[in-house]
Amino acid sequence: MKIKKFKEENANEVSQIIKECFLNLNIRGHTKKGIELQIWGNSPENLINRSKTVKYFVAVENNKIIGVCGYDKEKVHTLFVDINYQKKGIGKKLLNRILDEAQKDGIKSIKTWSTIYAKQFYNSFGFKKVKEIELGKKDIILIEMIKYFK
Repeated sequence: MKIKKFKEENANEVSQIIKECFLNLNIRGHTKKGIELQIWGNSPENLINRSKTVKYFVAVENNKIIGVCGYDKEKVHTLFVDINYQKKGIGKKLLNRILDEAQKDGIKSIKTWSTIYAKQFYNSFGFKKVKEIELGKKDIILIEMIKYFK
């Protein structure tokens, strides 16, 4: 498995991975409408648009994208792993790469908006809960978390 910089031509594949995760995992804290909003928010067009300010990376195995994660100067964005490749350390490798890159960029702390599903994962990397965030009419519940670099 290799981690590469995201390219615009990766957007369809990445968007499909995110959609499958929202449709097949028990994300918790999202209504049906919230899941639809998240899928729309991670459409290929929206990913391409966000990639102008977010540095995305993709995990690739056998020429197939199996995960994605990105960051900007404030936040970790869009960490998803193909449902057929979960629990194999891919998310850990992606997040480690993001955190290393952020530190190289001189970032002193970084936030994320975690799903309830991923909270323990981020805790294992030293992220601490700041607050819960409700989007829409409680259609999406996320946990704002922060990690301080040493």
